[in-house]
Amino acid sequence: MAHLMPWTELTNIYAESMSDFGRPGINPRIIIGSIIIKVRLDLSDEETLDQIRENMYMQYFLGYSEYKDEYAFDASLFVSIRERMGKELMDRMNTVIIRQGMKLEEKKVRRKKSIDKQPPTASTPGTTNKESIGNPADQTKGFFEDESQNTAEEEPLLWSGSLILDATVSDQYIKYPTDVELLQDCRQKSEDIIDVLHQSSEEKRKPRTYREKARKQFLNFAKKKKHSRQSIHKARGQQIRYLRRNFKTIQRLLDGLEGREFPLSGQMLKDYWVIQEIYRQQFQMHESKEMRCDDRIVSILQPYVRPIVRGKQGKNVEFGSKSLIGLVGEGYVQMENMQWDGYNEGTLVIASVENYKRVFGYYPEVVIGDRIFITRNNKRELDAMGIRLSGKQLGRKNEEQKREENKQMIKDQKKRVLVEGKFGQGKNAYGLNQIRMRTRRTSESMVMSIYFVMNLIRYAKEVLFWPFWQIGTMLDHIFTCVHDRMDSQWALARLTSY
Repeated sequence: MAHLMPWTELTNIYAESMSDFGRPGINPRIIIGSIIIKVRLDLSDEETLDQIRENMYMQYFLGYSEYKDEYAFDASLFVSIRERMGKELMDRMNTVIIRQGMKLEEKKVRRKKSIDKQPPTASTPGTTNKESIGNPADQTKGFFEDESQNTAEEEPLLWSGSLILDATVSDQYIKYPTDVELLQDCRQKSEDIIDVLHQSSEEKRKPRTYREKARKQFLNFAKKKKHSRQSIHKARGQQIRYLRRNFKTIQRLLDGLEGREFPLSGQMLKDYWVIQEIYRQQFQMHESKEMRCDDRIVSILQPYVRPIVRGKQGKNVEFGSKSLIGLVGEGYVQMENMQWDGYNEGTLVIASVENYKRVFGYYPEVVIGDRIFITRNNKRELDAMGIRLSGKQLGRKNEEQKREENKQMIKDQKKRVLVEGKFGQGKNAYGLNQIRMRTRRTSESMVMSIYFVMNLIRYAKEVLFWPFWQIGTMLDHIFTCVHDRMDSQWALARLTSY
């Protein structure tokens, strides 16, 4: 795996983006390789560095010339790495892998066409001509040859391949929010702020907050198995009134701090701003007796997370970033859009097609998606570009045309299943449904890292023409040996068998 990756291009992209951050830092190959190991094994920051320190195979993957019994870097640096890289840099690195993989697929197709054009070698009936079959190892010759050796000039492509679009939500690892419980947390935060401000004030008597009474009322509500709309409305109103009283106390204590040092920390000040906005939203919904508001906050620590209604069975609402991805080639994932607010992905079809042309230099032949992408406007604009939009075509059709259209739709829907499989792979194997990062930028970087590693695994399976599957199996054995801490001799025997 180590010698199959395009390390030069990836490290150059990382080094170029980090050139404005002062003195030269850690080797980019160690940084990128550590992110790959973390995502592939779904480990925490500390566990990742422990595994790298203990395992010689991982150190070889990171480019070490010899085994070293020391940490590659401090675990806290992982946060800074994700903060600096963001989704922009990860998207550039992801594009490198996609382009490399698509080039290999194009070479494979051209080689297959050239073999098909060759006349078959004569052989007697009932016998097999070994020369016509050849050695399987010889079949890989010419697959990695330089394209400059091909003297025939090829016409530039205008349309090629397919673009499969679909959207999913990368769930943040947060507690499921309810209005009453969220107000309860806000009230406790306000009480902590009052305690800190009181210690810095000249008041001898502690301000009254009724915290015990408020806590008891919340527990009486939370212990009930079922809640009616009236009970929820009553409990929410109680917590809103306690929170409003605490805000008045905080404002009075802040006014008495003139000429003295400000006692609140940066985190407490941020929490104070957030809980004021939560109070405003909850008070608005409580007064209007509605269950929604714009830009609704569902987490105090992560106020950028929004509820996204998906309408799926068993999970009507999800909390996280909504990503529109395009599946290209033989299973490469390309990020088309990522937002924290809900949006209609059907309006981004043309932008996704233009992004496809920016990456590969030509338009796709067909765009495949579910019903939300099949609109009159999208069909009209794609027809003007010479691109077919999967789905029922407008206008009257005879019986034969209907049969052909149904056959084509069935064929397209079979291809669309691949993107659902990619979502399942990311959520079941790589933690795409449990993003544990704390800030917006680091969360976006983590989501892009998962798609980057998924493409890298797909690229590793494609990079050897014969046999295709062994590099993926070898990767699985490497990480299985590392994760389960199997015997190193057994692991070495398994690896040398390839």
